[in-house]
Amino acid sequence: MKKIIVSIMCFILVFGFSLCAFAEEKTEDNSTPRLMVTDYKIDGITPGKKSQFAITVKNTSDNKAVRNILFTLSDGEKELVPDSMGTVFIDSITAGNTYIWKTNLTAIHSAREGRHELTFSAEYEDKNGTPYSANASIFADVKQAVNLDFSNAVLPKKAVQGETVSLSINLMNTGKSEISNVKVDCEIDGLTSGGTAFAGIIPVGESRQCSINLNVSKEQLGDVKGKIIFSYEDSFGKKYTKEQEVSTVIEEKVEEEKLETKTEEKKNPQWWLFLLGGILLGGAVGAAVPTAIHSYKQRKEDEKRL
Repeated sequence: MKKIIVSIMCFILVFGFSLCAFAEEKTEDNSTPRLMVTDYKIDGITPGKKSQFAITVKNTSDNKAVRNILFTLSDGEKELVPDSMGTVFIDSITAGNTYIWKTNLTAIHSAREGRHELTFSAEYEDKNGTPYSANASIFADVKQAVNLDFSNAVLPKKAVQGETVSLSINLMNTGKSEISNVKVDCEIDGLTSGGTAFAGIIPVGESRQCSINLNVSKEQLGDVKGKIIFSYEDSFGKKYTKEQEVSTVIEEKVEEEKLETKTEEKKNPQWWLFLLGGILLGGAVGAAVPTAIHSYKQRKEDEKRL
């Protein structure tokens, strides 16, 4: 009897272990190994230059490895071109581990500035050859060249105390990206402005006129120097500045009465010479007339004697 009971218990234990093993095997076979993008890093993309792209992919399965893996990276706008046709083949990624795919991206010269959406896809198999696939969106920012040029940012050679100097500066966007928050400030000894001149947004290939009025100091004289400062931002909010050195000479303001006196003196600088000449001419005429009359009478008397 005891032998029968022991045999039954052994059978139950063996059967139980078999069921557990079968259940575990069945669970493992039914699980789906998944590949997931957990991180990606990219350098700033500038058209015409290669930028390194690193994508981290994890096998999230706890007990299944994946193999025969094909990664693909593509841009629907076809403006970002990856190396090696945008594909890479990997033998396997074990359960719970990661793989970092490093490649390069090159933006074409006419690439749209801003954020681009790239598609990452993975095709792979489990140990039984069952195929799987996964997709993810990855974003990359393209920055085009930014540049601001200007003209007429010069002061007149001379400025007068207490007067106003007006500048009309031409601002030109010669880059490949729209610029915004364009501002002009002046820092010049002896000349003050009413504050920052704001030009706003300048699209690619366009220009803006910026007018500035500078009040000349009433106290300062002589050579003065300073600078005109241009500031602006790209479409990502990055700030840029440029400076232009300027100079002028501040002259004393001549009062109106003194100016009129000087003008009159300039018009008749030697009036006294004219007066003296008139007197001398009159004296000469006065002396010549009696002499001529006396000569005439003497001639008549001589004729009568003959």
